[in-house]
Amino acid sequence: MRDDVLTDTVPRIILLGHGKNSDVPAEYFGTKASGLAAMENIGIPVPAAFALNATICKEYHDKSRVLPSDVPELLRKGITFLEESTGQGFGSEDRPLLVSVRSGAPVSMPGIMDTVLNVGLNRQTLRGLIYLTGNPRFSWNTYCRFLESYGTKVFSHKQSNFDSLKKQAMKSEGITNEIHLDYLTMRELAKEYENIYTAKERALVSDIQKQLTHATEAVLDSWMKPRALEFRKMNRAAGVVGTAVLVQAMVFGNMGIDSGSGVGFTRNPWSGENRLTVDFRFGSQGEDVVSGDYSATTQLDLEKTMPSVYGELFIIAKKLESNFKDMQDFEFTVERGQLYLLQSRPGKRSPLAALRIAVEMCHDGIISRQEALSLLKDLDMNQVAIQRLDTTEPPIAQGISASSGVATGRIALTSRKAEETTKDHVILVRATASPDDIPGINASQGLLCARGVRTSHAAVVARSMGKVCIVDCRELSIDLHNHRCQLRDHWLSEGEIITLDGNSGLVYLGAIPAVSEKPVDLLATVEQWKDQPQ
Repeated sequence: MRDDVLTDTVPRIILLGHGKNSDVPAEYFGTKASGLAAMENIGIPVPAAFALNATICKEYHDKSRVLPSDVPELLRKGITFLEESTGQGFGSEDRPLLVSVRSGAPVSMPGIMDTVLNVGLNRQTLRGLIYLTGNPRFSWNTYCRFLESYGTKVFSHKQSNFDSLKKQAMKSEGITNEIHLDYLTMRELAKEYENIYTAKERALVSDIQKQLTHATEAVLDSWMKPRALEFRKMNRAAGVVGTAVLVQAMVFGNMGIDSGSGVGFTRNPWSGENRLTVDFRFGSQGEDVVSGDYSATTQLDLEKTMPSVYGELFIIAKKLESNFKDMQDFEFTVERGQLYLLQSRPGKRSPLAALRIAVEMCHDGIISRQEALSLLKDLDMNQVAIQRLDTTEPPIAQGISASSGVATGRIALTSRKAEETTKDHVILVRATASPDDIPGINASQGLLCARGVRTSHAAVVARSMGKVCIVDCRELSIDLHNHRCQLRDHWLSEGEIITLDGNSGLVYLGAIPAVSEKPVDLLATVEQWKDQPQ
């Protein structure tokens, strides 16, 4: 840790990526910064970064959303460090430095807080990015991504404004995947994105120093948004002081066919199986995967297409578990074949997975019995069961399992409807779930999504709540206007009953009986440990 600017004995800023770091306290600088420091210490490649103390968030909101007077100087100090670390310049037209501005809460809040990517890009630095990379398609795509991220997070423009323009561009090109848009189309799309902004907003966007300040404010503002307040209330985290702000040098997964971004778990988070579990999307940036708006490939595809990257990830997964003494959820980017980790944190898991992971990590010698019992301290052993369907009925649709178990309930097509019908068992059915759906997920027995991946924020939250979850059900379409959905050949009205089989990803019409079994051997092992913890 670099004690450059101090408040009492705790720095106002820490710099990450300059060599060995001492322990970075998560309560002040968030789990992301703490994890980055730990990963760098054990030789895992991470991009250079700096973090602002979470007490700045409290001061900001206490002063009616006015940044503390020292923040501009802290940001300048951090950017200077990133420039020295990367050999690039923030605002340079030759070697432009771009950064991500992310939250750094001391508690895990997947998908709840805001992130702004590609900060530092404007029409001038865009020319430098094209010159530096020799890749105009990548450069214009990155500029479009910045305009979209900055517009929605800083100026609260509707996401649908950008999505409709993107869909029109894809339709005119006759393609279904935006990765196939050429650079000329991306250039025209950027002009249309710019027109979403008012003249005053466009002037602010062109000033990269103001970009950084406004992105910092957007992250701090997200701490008090309704979904963040609701999440902290549900997870009994009301006493947390605020969020840190993590500013990190960008690495680019959208640079070409040898690039991409992904999310991984060191073990399967719904079954507990000791197997690396990865969702990866070629030609993407990290928000694409976790948003739930896109499909992705699995670790099997990654191993076939990028065997060296997969092999490196496999080794890193073992290092992470050995260091953190728990199953980890990590985010990563591959830029031109080079792997970088952006985050690692304890992975959200189903109750069954929690039990199996604790027992097997102890048997493998990674953790002690006492450490295993500590991992299980909040788990209700009476609720741990293996559920499976007992039926010969044909399914009406299939998706990808993101959490095991069986759930039966009435269809609810909105989060509000799910909350209103909690007296009945409910299945929340969505095109894609967002963090705003957390109250509805909490009120439901299961979540069914037409799009998304196993590691999306919504799937992670559902799994941690013990909910059955199926994603990427491409046979599902939703007609909100008429309060109905279609599953393959079946039109079902809101309120009709379906059953989700999270073990197979299958969806059934009506209530299907389930068989429940206890993981007797695993439960017996834990009971023995309680009697003989050493």
